[in-house]
Amino acid sequence: MNKLAARQPAGALAANLDQLIEEFLLAQDVSPASKVVYRRALKPFREFLELREASGVTGYLTRTDVVQYKSHLLAQGMSPRTGNLYLTAMRQFFRYLEANRIYPDVSAGLKGFKRSSGFNRDPLTVQQARELLDTIDCSSLVGMRDYAMINLMLRTGLRTMEVVGSDVGDIRQSANATLLYVRSKGKDGKDDFVVLTRETYEPIARYLAARRCSDPRSPLFISHSSSNSGARLSTEALRMGVKKRLMGIGVFSSRVSAHSLRHTFATMALQNGATIEQVRDTLRHQNITTTQIYVHTGDRIEHAAEKTIKI
Repeated sequence: MNKLAARQPAGALAANLDQLIEEFLLAQDVSPASKVVYRRALKPFREFLELREASGVTGYLTRTDVVQYKSHLLAQGMSPRTGNLYLTAMRQFFRYLEANRIYPDVSAGLKGFKRSSGFNRDPLTVQQARELLDTIDCSSLVGMRDYAMINLMLRTGLRTMEVVGSDVGDIRQSANATLLYVRSKGKDGKDDFVVLTRETYEPIARYLAARRCSDPRSPLFISHSSSNSGARLSTEALRMGVKKRLMGIGVFSSRVSAHSLRHTFATMALQNGATIEQVRDTLRHQNITTTQIYVHTGDRIEHAAEKTIKI
């Protein structure tokens, strides 16, 4: 491809955008999954350039344009987390373009969206967690799988990606515990683990026995649908399955999802005497400040000033 001049109109950038994105992805030293995320995250930017050109603006991109793109993302009603993902992808893309003298980095210094200090998902109550498990019919493989999977998430706080990425062989016996090794967020290998208590492990063992599965290379949880039977369960299928189970017990809030099971674990562990360090280690938070949010929320509710008002 001919290199673009530094002041080349944006139309030339847009015309070659798909090829440039693929070249950018090839140059990134990240996992294939991360490249998929980058490609998806750059799609809104491509659409923004198309809208810009359709409106008759054909000059080269400036700092004002990328600020307008940020406003465009905000107008779509997306969460700060998603918006920051899209902005990060765009900034990385422009750094690559400038480094290769293809286009100047007009995104340099662009700030991300401010995120709230709390979480965007709510935990279940103890009663809801019990009801969620109690209402799962384990007479079928799907029921056994869903019970084992949801029970695992409630008792260990695993992320959805860690659950679906687990294989049968990732379950290992140590001297005095059963462990499940997982690939934590941002890591290449399965170097971290969660402890599987008897209450956590036995439903998994029953599910694997019903599947007649002992191959250590087999996914821990698989699809049992007629169209995809035997394939590794996808994160989307897991999320949809948990959401369906939640709706089955009358939980319809948009703030309660599969990720809420992780928050439920942390909340219940702290309420039952686990230290903040223990919860941090189990959830594998890089910064203990993230774990402290659970403590602050619990203390705020328990010792609320509102409770002192007597009228």
